[in-house]
Amino acid sequence: MTNHKLPNDKLKQLISVLSDKYNLTGEDIADFLWLALKQKPFLDKDDISQPKPEKQDNTTTNKKRIIPPPSDSTPHKKEPTKEPSATIHPPKPTDEDKSPASSSEKTLPFRHTDPPSLPKQLEFAKAFRALMLKVDSGKRTELDEIATVKQTAEQGICIPVLKSQLEPRFDLALVVDENSSMVIWRKTVQELQQLFESYGFFRQVQIWGLTKDDEGKIKISTKIGKREHFKNPQELIDPTQRRLILIVSDCVAQFWFDGAILSTLQDWTKHQPMAIIQMLPDWMWLRTGLRIGAYVELVNSTLGSPNRNLSIRELLLWKDIDLEQGIKTPVVILNLESASLWSSLVAGIRDKVTPGFVLPSKSEFTPASQLPQSQVSQLSAEQRVNRFRKISSPFGRKLAGLLMAAPVITLPVVRLVQNTLLPESLPVHVAEVFLGGLLKPLAEITTDTNPDEVIFDVMHDDIRKILLEDAPFGDSEFIFDTISIYIEKSIGKSLKECVALLNDPSVGENGEKENLAKAYARISLKILKQFGGNYADFAEKLEKVSPTEGTSSDTQIVADLKFTFEVVTVTIEDDIDFNLQPFEFDVATITRLNPVEFADNLVFSQTKHHLNEVERLIVQETISNQTYEQIAASSSYSTRELKDVAGKLWKVLSTALGEKVNKTTLKNIITRPQINRSRHQAEYFVEDLGNGVQLEMVAIPGGSFIMGSPEDEPQRYQDESPQHEVTIKPFFMGKYQVTQAQWQAVAALEQVKRELNPDPSRFKGKNLPVERVSWYDAVEFCDRLTRKTGKPYRLPSEAEWEYACRAGTATPFHFGETITSDLANYNGQAIYVAGSEGIYREKTTEVGSFKVANVFGLYDMHGNVWEWCADTWHQNYEGAPLDGSAWINENNSQYWLVRGGSWLNSPDNCRCASRLNDHGDYDNDFVGFRVVCGEL
Repeated sequence: MTNHKLPNDKLKQLISVLSDKYNLTGEDIADFLWLALKQKPFLDKDDISQPKPEKQDNTTTNKKRIIPPPSDSTPHKKEPTKEPSATIHPPKPTDEDKSPASSSEKTLPFRHTDPPSLPKQLEFAKAFRALMLKVDSGKRTELDEIATVKQTAEQGICIPVLKSQLEPRFDLALVVDENSSMVIWRKTVQELQQLFESYGFFRQVQIWGLTKDDEGKIKISTKIGKREHFKNPQELIDPTQRRLILIVSDCVAQFWFDGAILSTLQDWTKHQPMAIIQMLPDWMWLRTGLRIGAYVELVNSTLGSPNRNLSIRELLLWKDIDLEQGIKTPVVILNLESASLWSSLVAGIRDKVTPGFVLPSKSEFTPASQLPQSQVSQLSAEQRVNRFRKISSPFGRKLAGLLMAAPVITLPVVRLVQNTLLPESLPVHVAEVFLGGLLKPLAEITTDTNPDEVIFDVMHDDIRKILLEDAPFGDSEFIFDTISIYIEKSIGKSLKECVALLNDPSVGENGEKENLAKAYARISLKILKQFGGNYADFAEKLEKVSPTEGTSSDTQIVADLKFTFEVVTVTIEDDIDFNLQPFEFDVATITRLNPVEFADNLVFSQTKHHLNEVERLIVQETISNQTYEQIAASSSYSTRELKDVAGKLWKVLSTALGEKVNKTTLKNIITRPQINRSRHQAEYFVEDLGNGVQLEMVAIPGGSFIMGSPEDEPQRYQDESPQHEVTIKPFFMGKYQVTQAQWQAVAALEQVKRELNPDPSRFKGKNLPVERVSWYDAVEFCDRLTRKTGKPYRLPSEAEWEYACRAGTATPFHFGETITSDLANYNGQAIYVAGSEGIYREKTTEVGSFKVANVFGLYDMHGNVWEWCADTWHQNYEGAPLDGSAWINENNSQYWLVRGGSWLNSPDNCRCASRLNDHGDYDNDFVGFRVVCGEL
């Protein structure tokens, strides 16, 4: 046996770790060390003998390579010089990979197992540590060694002492939506189930299918794809509240839109924790059936609390439903952060906030007259590609481009391409490609379909042509070359033999392979022709050797089947390619916690104990300006007792807050608004104005909102009434107010209608907002920019401005119920409602200097300078348009709308709904503007 020795201090350290961290007994540690010594020693990599190569299959490896290498005359496509947002990572060859046969060419590692659909599973598993709680089983017992030894020592008689065996606190019901769109997630669901079963998070893991029966009622089944025995969804209700329900869904099935599932969700959430594992990224949620609910942030302070007891921390997107009586539904995506937040929510960790939706109850829900219909089926190939590029992420666009070079597109091929060339991409990017209107299956998909055997093709051949033209040729060649090798090895035929099959309408005994071969041949010929040069010549030779009418409908392998999803898609109807890019930004929200709850949270963070009765009394009465003597007179505690308890309480609160807290300062400190920051993503394009000056335009999705202020909003004005619902089309809006640098760049362009002063502003600075510009000056700016770029630049309508400012909120400010001069430039000496006094800067500030935007990604929507709008002034909203268009009164064309407030104004003038007017010819040092792009 190999002699293994550890230094004495190392051995002690190991024993200490095993004892303290894993609660091992002395006997357990001895067994552990004995087993470790029995194990074979690990060998260095260099010591491992190389395995002999397997005998090669003569049916494939002896065939001559059918793809000709590109000659010097081959017209390679020029790669873009700009670095892509989603970078490609070709595999780095190792010494083991190098061989005379492989060193000269790139190959994908297809001989290896199918890559996991759920990446970084170990990291993902860590997200559920908060749920790894143990409770007494109440049935099974085990020997309590410590108690037995202690009793034996005390009584002198060895009688075993038993204790209840511990078991996981929760069970898990994994409910899988069986809509056809979920077929691409079948492998992910399997891996998710294996993960939950393997790591011991739950006492029991059961998987259920979720579907509709023939009568349209929601049913569950004990196995996915097996619908012989339906069960009532109420069977999942657990009165002991030990069962967690996770619904795995993309929420695009009809029952999410028409409300059929609401009764089931309502029953589940009344009795236990439930969440949706949403397979689509958060920016797509409002295009799914979740759109019927209000987008919220949820918190919880009780372990295992049913969803109905969750609290709403923040309303992110308003809907006209009863939030407290609605169905509170946390939504999780497959990443570490999101899953960790939900686990903490279930565990009752109150400072963790989880996104979700409050869906209407079944009795409250009014279905739409018809589901939103997509017009995608009528789009041309170019329109489909442009639409896909506008709604997808950089990784989604890159993955689609790579797949266009694959001679056969199946889910294993997608995962291999993704795993090899886009290792940083996630499963949601696969969803973007398959739901993006580019691909269709070549066979009907049912619940019994093996998703890995489904072959996909483009909706239109020109889609492949367009995407291949924009893809780096080297990457396309790499994908086609190596996947071809894999396919030929799988079916045992060369490309030439597969092309010959296209003339044979019959299907042999091995039908699946014959169909795969035909699909491989037909698509390969199209790709080779698209590559051009020697590749196109080679394709023509193949067709001459084996003539084919592969482009006719007679050679279709199977009939093209309609492959649609009920997804509400935001599109901007425009022929201009805006080259959208993603960007990330911080969003700030201002919340006011209950002061006593806030103090309780602070105390718990330091002591792991909540406020007791006397501490809670001290906090409540101190906020009410009561002295110790007054508190004592109205309670059973003496003044001395109160002072002693309070002294200790002030110390704990001071430590938690990092500032001195006492009876005098408590009220001011714990009633201050709290600023919470979160990370968000949006898309934008950049307009180059020359000389390094750029204009950033953010994509604003279309939607509906309630314009104006409610009657009970503090410090509102009557001209903000009546409230009315307005529907807005998608458009682009300036990320910032127009700066002086941007103004000077456009002012130097050729005049359209009027001259422009290149330097009109009172406060000088290239990144300060331009001011002292009239309404007519702002319109001239837009006209010149339109002439230069060919894009429809203009001022926003008043409705567009308020919609963009609110960004889905219904509060006075997009920050929340109040505002602070830490986040915006206004007269901070004035206080709005429960806010606090701040700074009055008495001048403009650089755009974006507060480093926070609203959810749409727009900066400085409150304060700095008023912003001109395209509407003339009206005294109220009686008769206002409901389509977001500008409201023009030809009889009153002298006074125009301004919105947003300025550095000069009090906070009530900076509210989302606040509106003012100014003469079109006037220019003031507190009025500027920002531009929008899009047809009005």
